[in-house]
Amino acid sequence: MADSSKKVVRQAAFLMAAHLISSVIGLLYRSPLHSIMGSAGAGYYSYAYDWYTIILLIASYSIPSAVSKVMAERLAVGEYRNAQKVFKAALLYVLIVGGIGASAAFFGAPLLLKEQPDAVLALRILSPTILLSGFLGVFRGFFQAHNNMKPTAISQVAEQILNAVFSVLMAWIFIRPYIGDENLTGKYGAAGGTVGTGAGVAAGLLFMIFVYWINRGYIQSRIRKDRHRKEESYRQVFRDILLMVTPIIFATFIYNLTTIIDQKLFTNLMLWKETAADEVNRLYGIFGYNYKPIINIPIALASATSTALIPAIATSMAERKMKEAASKIEECIKLTMFISIPSAVGLGVLSYPVMRLLYPRADIKAAAILLTLGAVSVVLFSYSTVTNGVLQGSGHAVIPVRNAAISIAVNVIVLFICDGLLNTGVYGILLATIMYSLTYCVLNLLSVKHRLRYHCDLRETYLTPILCAAVMGAIVAAIYWLPAKLLPSVFGRYILSGLLTFLAILVGVIAYIVMYTKFTGMTDEELRQIPLGTRMLRLLRLLHLR
Repeated sequence: MADSSKKVVRQAAFLMAAHLISSVIGLLYRSPLHSIMGSAGAGYYSYAYDWYTIILLIASYSIPSAVSKVMAERLAVGEYRNAQKVFKAALLYVLIVGGIGASAAFFGAPLLLKEQPDAVLALRILSPTILLSGFLGVFRGFFQAHNNMKPTAISQVAEQILNAVFSVLMAWIFIRPYIGDENLTGKYGAAGGTVGTGAGVAAGLLFMIFVYWINRGYIQSRIRKDRHRKEESYRQVFRDILLMVTPIIFATFIYNLTTIIDQKLFTNLMLWKETAADEVNRLYGIFGYNYKPIINIPIALASATSTALIPAIATSMAERKMKEAASKIEECIKLTMFISIPSAVGLGVLSYPVMRLLYPRADIKAAAILLTLGAVSVVLFSYSTVTNGVLQGSGHAVIPVRNAAISIAVNVIVLFICDGLLNTGVYGILLATIMYSLTYCVLNLLSVKHRLRYHCDLRETYLTPILCAAVMGAIVAAIYWLPAKLLPSVFGRYILSGLLTFLAILVGVIAYIVMYTKFTGMTDEELRQIPLGTRMLRLLRLLHLR
């Protein structure tokens, strides 16, 4: 593996570790938050957060990717002054677009959530965060363009810690006057829970500004040494940002539009079938609040790979190093499959104990069934996410838009058949999202092969992780389910079940790493490149398995 490819994998691994820590924190606080606001509040929270996410996607979500790519192209050829202009122009861009997005969320909330008016307050509280997220995204894109993922990673962890603390605290404060009224507790609990999102983003932004301020001397020094005579105008820089941002916005918007489409279509189909609004809210809460955050953890790791990949590929392309770009793509896809495949198997096997551990007061059985059936989408979404980064970084940002649009059409058809004709309830959304992710995954795979002439090592990239994950799944199932079935009165207790779940996960991770390294001949140095790989290596040596 080339040094440049190793560097990209290291940066991706660093981001993955931060995503993993952030996601675990995010899951841990959702359980007490759910206990405070109840099932009704979880539904309102999901409805508001879905709309917040889609507006954020349009306003500022794609900014880090766009800024990192446009700046990386200029930094690769030493145009430091023009790269700094991109940074300043991006700040102005998010001020305008983020302000519009925040206003749309605040004033348009009653229209967007007319089927669930009790979720309006939560969306309005979230609205200022859209503007703050835009500024945070510009600073993250700035450091990503310099192939430095550490500020982004640290800010993500800080953001999630503040988010967890303030979400639980403010939800508890908001519900105090309404204890005893389930609906009002849900409404104000969901609203209080969204305060944490804004507090977390504000903390992340302050940290990034601090890091930029520390590095301002070095940044200005490079600009002064820039001897390139070609200085771009702000008009040209804005044009380049728009040309890059627009297709990425459409790609990420359409990629995530399925969430809003599913929300609206599911709600209206269920109401059309005369299902009570409270029951619709409860069912959607199981899918949106209990199921989705869990599968989003390994998918977020793929997103970290994509984040590191976009500026890296853009740099290689700008320097016309095509073999180097291909090597980076191959290593990042391998890393994504190495993580996502065993994650899917583990979630499928341990769906019930995981749900019970995280959401003891939820409808555990229904949520566990969703997680078991939907675990496969972890691999599909992860692959489509990282290939999105490949296509965007290589200058083919429009292709994911087309692929996403086709996939959404499949999603709508499947959901309408399932809930409009077959009355499958919340499982209809699940099947629709699986078909969406499968379609998108296949289309992106074909696009990458056709446009970039990419050919992977089938055995090492896919078959080896699948085989190792299958054996791991059998081991994990034996460790948890045999004691749980033989001694249900003992391991049926919450704490013992949780300890047994952690034991099964730990043994499963060790078994998978040992088998994978044996099959592929992975060296100690390569193992260190993956998230938490150094700690895994120490553990394997402690157990005399390495």
